[in-house]
Amino acid sequence: MKPEQKIIYLVGERTGQTISKVAEAVLSQFITDNIQVRVFTMVEDTTLILSILSRAQQEKALVAYTIVAPHNREFLEREAAKRELETVDVMGNFIVKLSLFLEQRPLGIPGKQHQIDANYYRRIEAVEFAVKHDDGRSPHTLHRADIVLVGLSRTGKTPLSAYMAQMGWKVANIPLFPDISPPEETFAIDQVKVYGLAIEPDALVRVRQERLKYLGLPDDAKYADRSKILQEIEWCQTFYRKHPHWPLIDVSGRAIEEVAARITQLHSARLQARQDRDSHRQAQRRVSRE
Repeated sequence: MKPEQKIIYLVGERTGQTISKVAEAVLSQFITDNIQVRVFTMVEDTTLILSILSRAQQEKALVAYTIVAPHNREFLEREAAKRELETVDVMGNFIVKLSLFLEQRPLGIPGKQHQIDANYYRRIEAVEFAVKHDDGRSPHTLHRADIVLVGLSRTGKTPLSAYMAQMGWKVANIPLFPDISPPEETFAIDQVKVYGLAIEPDALVRVRQERLKYLGLPDDAKYADRSKILQEIEWCQTFYRKHPHWPLIDVSGRAIEEVAARITQLHSARLQARQDRDSHRQAQRRVSRE
C-alpha cells in the first residue's frame, strides 16, 4: 500500500534561502519519496500568511518558517493554532536562547543576515579570486590566497574552491599531473596554506566516468581507466610524501560541505598553533635579554 503523501510548507520573509538550506539538510536524513515541499518567499504581511495557512489546512501540511518580525511570527502561530496546524519555528528557539545568553533584545529585522557589510564584499572578492585562480591559473598572485588546494584531476578542487569562496575564503587550486610540475609559486608561498586532496581509486574512477558521460564520450576512455588511475594515485602519493607538511584531505565519497569544514577547521588550528609558537619564541627572547 502506497504511503500517504506528506506536504511541508517552508515560509520565509525574504528569499527563503535560510529555511530551504535547513530543510534540505534535515530532509537528507529521511526517505523523501512521498514528501512534497512547497516554498513561500517574501512573506511579509498577515494577508499572505492567512492565505498560506488556509492552503496548508486543506493539505494538512506541516508549516516550517523563518519569520523574524515579532508581529508576523506571533500572528502565524496564533492563526496556525486555530487551524490545528503543526508548525516549526526554525530560527525562533535559537533566537530566544541567544537573547537570554547575550542578555540582549533581538533586532527583529527581516533579512538582517543578508545585509551588505564588509563580509559581503569579502565573499564577492573571494569568489572573483577563486575564478581567477582556478585550475592553476594566475600563479604569480598565488601568495594572496588564504588556502591553496592541490590534487589530481576530478578530486573536486574547483567546486570546493567555489564553495569555500562563498564562505569568504580566497582559495586557489592547482591540478597535479605526473608529467607536469606544478607552478614554482606552489612551493614559494607560505606552506601552511597548502592542502593536498586525496581520493580512493574506485571513487576517482566513478567521478571520471561520470565526467566522460557528461562530455558525451565513452566511459572506458583512458582518462577513466582504472590501471591508469592507480598509476596516477601512486605517483601522487609519492609526490605528497615529498611534502609532508601539507595536510592530506580524503575527499572520497564526502560532501563538499564536509570537506570544506574539515579544511577550514584544520587551517584555523594550524594558524593558531603557529601564532602560539611565535608568541612563545618572543617570550623566550625577552627572557634571554633580561
